[in-house]
Amino acid sequence: MTLVTVLSASGRPGLAQVRQLIKAGYDVRATTRDPSRLKQFDNIEIIRADYNDPDSIYEACLGADTVFYTRPSFEESHKALDFAATVGSSAKRANVRRLIYNTCCWGPPDELGEVGQAGYDGVKLMINTLMQGGVQTTTFQPVLFMDNLLTDWARKDIKKNDIYTYPHNPNLEASWICLDDVAKFMIAAIDRDDLIGRRINIGGPEVFTPPRVADLLSGHFGRPILYKELGLEDFSNRLYDIFFADTDEDQRGGRSENRQAFIDSMSDFYSFNNISEHRPFKVDMEPVLKEIPIRLTPFSEWISQQDWNEELDTTAG
Repeated sequence: MTLVTVLSASGRPGLAQVRQLIKAGYDVRATTRDPSRLKQFDNIEIIRADYNDPDSIYEACLGADTVFYTRPSFEESHKALDFAATVGSSAKRANVRRLIYNTCCWGPPDELGEVGQAGYDGVKLMINTLMQGGVQTTTFQPVLFMDNLLTDWARKDIKKNDIYTYPHNPNLEASWICLDDVAKFMIAAIDRDDLIGRRINIGGPEVFTPPRVADLLSGHFGRPILYKELGLEDFSNRLYDIFFADTDEDQRGGRSENRQAFIDSMSDFYSFNNISEHRPFKVDMEPVLKEIPIRLTPFSEWISQQDWNEELDTTAG
């Protein structure tokens, strides 16, 4: 069977990729800095790897036909470029055939050029850095994850306070997609030569505003869940407190320990999402599904499948 290496396999995107690869019949090598986070999987190879240690990434790629790479969450831009360069060069040195990249966010189409938001304008630079290694690459750019609702910045309010909080204006339309469906797209690209070099924005099968998401949650839990728009600074502080509790360099990876710089960056990102004419959270999926026909999971179905009491200390991306 074909061996696929999943980098950062213990994060939520990586866990979904491992699940779907196993279902699809692939051999899986999963990398992590903490093997205990992958103990739920049988019959996969688990190895330690760290983007700050290029030799460990090379060893993770060695012998694999394909490598799945997901951009790590909330790292500084210079570190993100370093990590992308490490993955690209390591995959090439290990003779990897295909590299499938998940940007964890929308990417501007070529005709737009720069859009005036640092995070999005850096997407193409990150892709180009990764591809400079020379491995045939396909990039998926998922716009917004259903799985974000399971993270501590959202789930606790839903469960304890009957409030769905997010930094989206109430009229913002978004094509929410679950991480398992992102993984299915990545798997579909493994043997699709026509997708080499492509950058594809993807979302889910439905478009919802935040109050409509609250309605879906209300239906599942059997009680009213109200939507409350979270202020950008409050939201950014929540993220910082979750992801930067331990500021030791080996725990932070490439993430900044500067609270204000982080808050400014996240506030700029979500402010752009709320007002941009480019609508970075909304995707027309009809042409995408004609080209890559997979079944997308409806939001209500995804909500009903989750364990809302699970304490899983990983990010959605």
